[in-house]
Amino acid sequence: MSFPNNDILLLISEHINDQKDKTRLLLVCRNWYSLLLPIAYRKICVESEQIYPLVRSIQKNPQIGPAIRHLRVEWSSGSEDEFANYEVDDLTKTLKPSESDKNLDEWKEDLRKGCPDAWLVVLVLSAEFVKTLDLNVYCYSPHFFRMLAQITKENPFGSKPALQHLEIARVWTDDMKTHYLANELLPFFSLPAMREFNGGGICEYEEDNSKEPAVAVRGPGTSGITKINLGGHRTNNGSKGMADFIRSCANLEIFEYQHDNKAIWGESYSDFRPLLFYNALCSQKHTLRELRLNNRGENMPAGFDDEYDGRWDGFGSLAEFHRLRELQIPFFTLVHFGTTNQPKASLVEVLPPSLEYLNLSYCGDGDFDIVIKNIRGLLAQREQFPNLKKLEVKPDFMVKIVETYGEFRVPTSTQESFAPIGIMCRELGIDFGFNMHGYHRILLA
Repeated sequence: MSFPNNDILLLISEHINDQKDKTRLLLVCRNWYSLLLPIAYRKICVESEQIYPLVRSIQKNPQIGPAIRHLRVEWSSGSEDEFANYEVDDLTKTLKPSESDKNLDEWKEDLRKGCPDAWLVVLVLSAEFVKTLDLNVYCYSPHFFRMLAQITKENPFGSKPALQHLEIARVWTDDMKTHYLANELLPFFSLPAMREFNGGGICEYEEDNSKEPAVAVRGPGTSGITKINLGGHRTNNGSKGMADFIRSCANLEIFEYQHDNKAIWGESYSDFRPLLFYNALCSQKHTLRELRLNNRGENMPAGFDDEYDGRWDGFGSLAEFHRLRELQIPFFTLVHFGTTNQPKASLVEVLPPSLEYLNLSYCGDGDFDIVIKNIRGLLAQREQFPNLKKLEVKPDFMVKIVETYGEFRVPTSTQESFAPIGIMCRELGIDFGFNMHGYHRILLA
């Protein structure tokens, strides 16, 4: 039987996605094993109960750990083995944890019990060259986040490096009752190779919380992260404007945040506070290219925020953000709409000349006159905004098309109101349309 040469075999293996199929190829012969092992384990997706078996495989074959480049962990409730009694003494000797760690005994005990969070620490330490880490955790994760905090201060595991090659981190949850404390995730911003951070279900809790680990960050303007996405999976609650995340970046280029009034289920609620985000974003005037700020999240007061008294209203001028190309933001956030019934500024005053794409969201029927007046003023100053190519409006009210799956249309009255804007845009070479949810574009009829 003749086998394909190595180059052809490598090309074929790139199109095999199922992990079981990849590992079966390793059983064909020794040549295939040595050739395909790095590919078979390059991208790993495990559920929480599979963490321990994967670690055992790595211990039996030390080549597996360094081969992992992309690691995704999906949590499931009740995954701890109540009857486990794993031997961990040899393992902890190999990892050489710091004996000064007051939580060492607790970690060892949870390893013996088969606690997935405890074994996640071992898995991450074994995957020393991992570049992307994707975590969907349904429960509080004391061991992993404690390790994350420690490795930014010191090397708590002897000579074993951890996450020094990590470039992209995604930390999110599907469970509405589960949250991450922003302070737990801040150590990601101190890792040397990090370039992108994505989060969902993150909250900044204003009160002291015993679960928050002590963290050490290198200081403002030291992180290499250029993209922060807090608006993909689940929305977040940044009662402090996510200022620690933003200010830690040296050259932030893309920032997205979508707000959820609920910070902690049944315990804490905080309304959107745009001024705090603006103050933090001012540290990134020199590099910010794309800003999507709560154009799809909750924009109205929750009614449960005792701290909200109007002092958080308003935003600030973006005119000095000279590299800003894309802006998606609620209209009244942008024009300083606070406790008065009129904007405090105009679009012409607050937008930078570099802008290419503007999306104005949360425009109610009763506000159309103000919105249209501001857009007219903007278009009248075309020479001040020569780069503007696309302008979109996200109305508060859309009509669902009957017998369709999630398709909507713009009410006729809304189209008529904005028809003159559409004409002006066409004459100026600007693409104008309506937008829903910040990504579903609906053109004028």
